[in-house]
Amino acid sequence: MLEHSKKGPLCDLITRHVSFDFDAFIERTRPEDYDHWGGYCLPFAYSDAAQEYHAMRHGCGLFDASPMKKYRLKGRDAGTFLDKLLTAPVSTQPTTKAIYSLMCNDDGYLLDDGMMFKLAEDDYLFLITDIDHDAYFASLNTYDDLIITEETSSLLGLALQGPKSSAMLNAFGFEAIAELKPFDLHVYDLDGYDILIGRVGFTGDLGYEMWFPHGALPAVEKALTSAENAIGVKGIGYGLITAQMGRIEAGMIVPGWDTAGTFEDAELERTPLELTLGWNTKLGRGYNFVGESALTKQKTQGPRYRMEGLRIREDTPIEEGTDLYIDIEGERTKIGRIPSLIWHVKDQCWLGFASLKTSAAPTTAVYALTGNRPVMAELTKLPFIQLDRRSEVPAPL
Repeated sequence: MLEHSKKGPLCDLITRHVSFDFDAFIERTRPEDYDHWGGYCLPFAYSDAAQEYHAMRHGCGLFDASPMKKYRLKGRDAGTFLDKLLTAPVSTQPTTKAIYSLMCNDDGYLLDDGMMFKLAEDDYLFLITDIDHDAYFASLNTYDDLIITEETSSLLGLALQGPKSSAMLNAFGFEAIAELKPFDLHVYDLDGYDILIGRVGFTGDLGYEMWFPHGALPAVEKALTSAENAIGVKGIGYGLITAQMGRIEAGMIVPGWDTAGTFEDAELERTPLELTLGWNTKLGRGYNFVGESALTKQKTQGPRYRMEGLRIREDTPIEEGTDLYIDIEGERTKIGRIPSLIWHVKDQCWLGFASLKTSAAPTTAVYALTGNRPVMAELTKLPFIQLDRRSEVPAPL
């Protein structure tokens, strides 16, 4: 039985169309069948992972994002504080925008990432996976007009991802939802409740996130049911397997997964320049953000690692963290490791990332070991998928 894992706030909503009984799941499950996220239980799948993946890529997949940690930053100095904290400035960005944001430590290693919602010039909402930064933020807050509050429990989050997500929200009565550009934010009214919508997601697909107070849940469920009937598409909830398949296909990084996140061994940590995230690291702009000196030095010297996509077609057990090798003059030589890996239920292969030493010559073939037996892997550029509908405006309905 799981310990200290609660039922997700939107579990009943996203599992309405499948026979998922949370209490029965709790009684029979093993620790390897779920993830522990912010005190909540996130199953690998609520029903069938292949069905859940199909809904995400061909219909409308639903994901309970409520456990994400949420920080509210308000005050005249909020933008200045964030420009010092993040690797790219947000104070100069337009309002009502979502901004993908990175945090590094003083050594330039990725500390965390998240979506920054710039609601006004003095009002930001920072959504991150689950790391507690209360003490860290408090230690950096030396500003006169800045209040930082942790508001995780105040908002529920429902992600709608897939080609029918815009049609679903349009049927909610959210007019002009299709006209939102990627990373746009807009507040809609639903039965007197403010519903914050962002055209964002973690699947590399057309998608949106809804953030709303607990009291709005009955109105959201009613609107979702009505919308499903109107467009003839069921919103199917998906678990960690499908979430992983989507984000790996899209080449999206997770701190603490694609990095160690413990900062005990530098060889297991990565900088943004080593994680395909150099585009979001704005050096020499005068903000002197945390870690900028170390990143400037690394950019001059060159990163230690590069990140590529990895595909293993053999159906054999492979674990995340497995080392990767090539043979040089007949000698087995370690050149990297696999930080993220998932069995792709549709393509029937392993899909993941390869973190490779930049000192190793470019190659398209490496191998892992199971026991002492080589298992061949193919390398490819990231991302694995690029879907036009992700950025199409107006979004397809």
